[in-house]
Amino acid sequence: MQKLSRILFAITLTLSILGFPTQAFAKTKIQMAILLDSSNSMDGLIDQTRTQLWQIVNYLTQVSKDGEVPELEVALYHYGNDNLPSSEGFVRLLTGFTPELDLVSEKLFSIRTNGGQEYAGWAMRSAMRELNWSKDKEDFRVIFIAGNEPFDQGPIPWRESVALAVKGNTFVNTIYCGSAESQERQLWAEGASLAQGSHFNINQNEKVEFIKSPYDEQIAAWNAKLNQTYIPYGAQGEVGQQRQVIEDSNSGVNLATRGGSKASRYYNNASWDLIDAINEGRVTLEQLPNEALPLAMQGMTLAQKQEYVAAKKAERETIQKMIRDLSQKRSEYVEKQRLLSANSGKNTLDSVIIQSLSQQLAAKGFKVR
Repeated sequence: MQKLSRILFAITLTLSILGFPTQAFAKTKIQMAILLDSSNSMDGLIDQTRTQLWQIVNYLTQVSKDGEVPELEVALYHYGNDNLPSSEGFVRLLTGFTPELDLVSEKLFSIRTNGGQEYAGWAMRSAMRELNWSKDKEDFRVIFIAGNEPFDQGPIPWRESVALAVKGNTFVNTIYCGSAESQERQLWAEGASLAQGSHFNINQNEKVEFIKSPYDEQIAAWNAKLNQTYIPYGAQGEVGQQRQVIEDSNSGVNLATRGGSKASRYYNNASWDLIDAINEGRVTLEQLPNEALPLAMQGMTLAQKQEYVAAKKAERETIQKMIRDLSQKRSEYVEKQRLLSANSGKNTLDSVIIQSLSQQLAAKGFKVR
């Protein structure tokens, strides 16, 4: 299978050089489903996920398989909340697998905590049955489930749900947010073990220190310029562009971290951005009606449209490189400061997710540069 992947990669690269579309060749995928307890005591967990999503994505930008960057798809559930229907196990799918990280961030900020029954088994079963998991054994599939109540709550046996994950070659990592000494941890740990995953304990209310760097303002300035290179098209154009700006604002002091993610190949907005859509082969300028284009392009000839898109694409690539270079310097600076921090060595959501991803991706043949 690895030999075949290398052959396909070589063919894809040759076609790309010759100017032919290469979307027909599927890339290796990383599929990550995040299941969050949204009961009253979990505000801290939700906040950690909101702020640390981009740190996790930035880690994944270092991952490759057979010499190429895989595709990243993220799905999001929340559970354990009385605002959710009891007939659905107090479980809600916020977004299925999507490469559009702004949508994931938007859904994270939509979560409102409330007391409820926390059915981990039901949540895992929903994820295994409802999501469009890849069938390719070379792809990486993983569930992260976090909560602070007994793992065996509810009418769906957790062992059956974990068995579904094992059958689907999907790792299950469990994150217990209660006391480290609690007996409840045992089943959370057992669930991870049966699915070849990892178990962690975190304090969901741990305040994660944001370490400022001398590069943050420059990254923010380039990020604003990066946004200007996006070309909204179709029914989702305006919605997607507004979402981008809102999620920039939602990231707050973490905009520098988010900026690094936006400069990576994982930041894909093909549902509303014309450049990404053309790159993926979703649309062509020849076929796209004028009314689906932004006003600035509607009076252009085809040649002018092509020139406009090419200029924006080149500008974007230049800006993204600037942000990547600054982000690398920022990462080196922050790592040195973190070693001196009082929070050094403490488990937070991003650190345990990255730790488990590092081990499990390696086990599946992925490499981290």
